Amino acid sequence: MDDHFGSLFECSTNPCHCLCCLAILVITMWTALSVNLVGQYCYLHEFYVPALDLSQNSTSNNTNTINPCLFFDIAFQNVLTDHSVRYGDVNVTFSYGRSEVANYVVPTFYQGQGTTVNAREVVETNGLQWLTAAKAVLNNGSAAVFRVDLVARPRVKLWFWYPRRKRMRVGADVEVDGSGMKMKKEDTRLKSAASKGGIRDFVMFASLLVTLLCLF
Repeated sequence: MDDHFGSLFECSTNPCHCLCCLAILVITMWTALSVNLVGQYCYLHEFYVPALDLSQNSTSNNTNTINPCLFFDIAFQNVLTDHSVRYGDVNVTFSYGRSEVANYVVPTFYQGQGTTVNAREVVETNGLQWLTAAKAVLNNGSAAVFRVDLVARPRVKLWFWYPRRKRMRVGADVEVDGSGMKMKKEDTRLKSAASKGGIRDFVMFASLLVTLLCLF
């Protein structure tokens, strides 16, 4: 038993072994932090379709009188209180049914620690079947369902610089009623189908395993 602890102590005080363990721990912490820095959320705060606002009588059969624009307000939330974020161009796609009807690019912007940045814009649609959408909202309790998809590559500040960009692809269905507004009054979170939890857990497990192997 004494020989075991003696050899373990001798190994742990070996300069080369200590440097190796230190290097592995630094790489491990860097990897774990890089994977775990997921604190950017996107919410659809407002969504207004004037052509479906029945109070404005804009669903007339005369398509020349239809306002083809979509009004939207997307909130970018950074929940990381000690890391700022830089966004490149953010691509926003609007769809109705299975067809893309509008696209918009939110220009590059900087986001401070624990802050929210809003993109309030208007985009003109193209090829949207307004009569079909109008019929959907004319029935009481029914709604026209739009789709909002967002693709971005935010860069989270880690210590003194911004590492490589991480791809973020999120989206959500939005129901619009006869008021032209989205039916869900609270903010609609744009979600991703992919889960990063499994990757983060694997990195942490592998980090602990490598560290233990180096120590013993």
